[in-house]
Amino acid sequence: MMPLAATAVDLTYSWSQALADLSQIAPIATLTLFLLFAIVVDLALPKSRRGDAVAMVAAVGYVLSLATAFYRWNYGDNGPAYQGYATGDKFSLFFEMLFAVLGILTLAVSHSYLKRRRFVAGEFHVLILAAVIGMMVLASATSLVTAFLGLELLSISLYIVCGYARGETKSQESAAKYLLVGGFASAFVLYGMALVYGGTGTTLIPDIAKTLQASSSSNPLILLGIVLMGVGFAFKISAAPFHMWTPDVYQGAPIPVTAFMSVGTKAAGFAMVIRIFAGGLPHLAPEWQVLLAFVAATSMIVGNLMAIVQSSLKRLLAYSGVAQAGYVLIGVIAGGQADPAVRAAGLASVLFYLFVYMFMNFGAFAVVTALAGPEGDRDRLSDLEGLYRRSPLMAILMTVFMLSLAGFPPFVGFFGKLFLFTAGVSAGYTWLVVVAVVMSVVSVYYYVRVLIPVWSSSVRTDKLEWSVSSTMAIVLSGALSLVLGLYPTTVLIASTLGVPISFFGP
Repeated sequence: MMPLAATAVDLTYSWSQALADLSQIAPIATLTLFLLFAIVVDLALPKSRRGDAVAMVAAVGYVLSLATAFYRWNYGDNGPAYQGYATGDKFSLFFEMLFAVLGILTLAVSHSYLKRRRFVAGEFHVLILAAVIGMMVLASATSLVTAFLGLELLSISLYIVCGYARGETKSQESAAKYLLVGGFASAFVLYGMALVYGGTGTTLIPDIAKTLQASSSSNPLILLGIVLMGVGFAFKISAAPFHMWTPDVYQGAPIPVTAFMSVGTKAAGFAMVIRIFAGGLPHLAPEWQVLLAFVAATSMIVGNLMAIVQSSLKRLLAYSGVAQAGYVLIGVIAGGQADPAVRAAGLASVLFYLFVYMFMNFGAFAVVTALAGPEGDRDRLSDLEGLYRRSPLMAILMTVFMLSLAGFPPFVGFFGKLFLFTAGVSAGYTWLVVVAVVMSVVSVYYYVRVLIPVWSSSVRTDKLEWSVSSTMAIVLSGALSLVLGLYPTTVLIASTLGVPISFFGP
């Protein structure tokens, strides 16, 4: 009989191993420490000083997290952590830098907005910090368990901030709808993950890929799990036909929250899709590619056609986001191809587009924050009338954002779509690219329609309030939307480096 000591599991965990694991998730750990410190500051300081103090703590946290991720990108020894449940590879670092920049932009735009709307600022910044950490966890997750934890941290934080305008019925309705629909989506994702675990015997994404590679037949449990996860992911990235919550939630939430969600949840959702589908299920690519192709085509058609009839800028950009999710899915589908070159091009185009989409879309929402007053948000297209008379700079920047989203050269949106569509053709999905090109032409109508009131000869003299921080955030977004269009290969190279080598394999 074997001695007990020989059969016992080694549970030792040295300090050196703990530090090595912690270094792999250093950007997340850094931001988590500042989140805890921000909570303490919000509790300890007098009410009159909490907002500014918490905002300062959040700003330092975002900057240090960004610097840590940038340092590890260039000098870090990137690899798995916590026995394969997380990773610090360049794919996760790419998204961690993206989310840190998004946090900085949100903080810059929301700080003056919160004062103007007379909202409690401290709690808002704490919740956004928690949401950013959830996004980072999603990007670094290499286990289905870790991915679900990150998804729930992100979702719960957003449920609350969507209803942050406590005195407005629309905001409360927004939070309630997002909570109910988000709960259903999470249930789909969790059930799908459970079925995949039941079919493979593991929750670790690399081990799932190895198990499926060794298996010669398709397990019905895994196929059903793919369908359920695909439905849940489509909810999270606002893809049709699971998009119906998006325009209502976007319209009811405060504008900075809408701007944050429009970029952050989409990027985090796609990080999860790529990690699980392209990383863990490459040998079942034909199955999930069919599912995603249907979702992509439906998203592009529904999103663009529904955006045409909107009179609210929030709802218009919400449907625009549905269409944009369809474009990005083309790159994800290409990322499931067996050819390493096509796979690399597809995934790199997704990372590139998500990065530049942050500046285009966030900037458009950020311009609208100045229209808000103590009585509420003003997001009707008519509220933009005569913007060029009231603020020529903001009128020019709004034009840049709209033309970039529409895909006009030389703005970065044109090159983002070009890379996605090229990858789609290389992957053999020419029919899907044709749909995308036709729908892109349709989108020109409603993007240009936004600019008509901006450059109208209205004599409105409403006072618009842009703080220094929000102005800098909008100007930076506009400048990058143009400069990255002139030099797109810079970010594309970084996007290619952000795709794990394991995704290139057969």
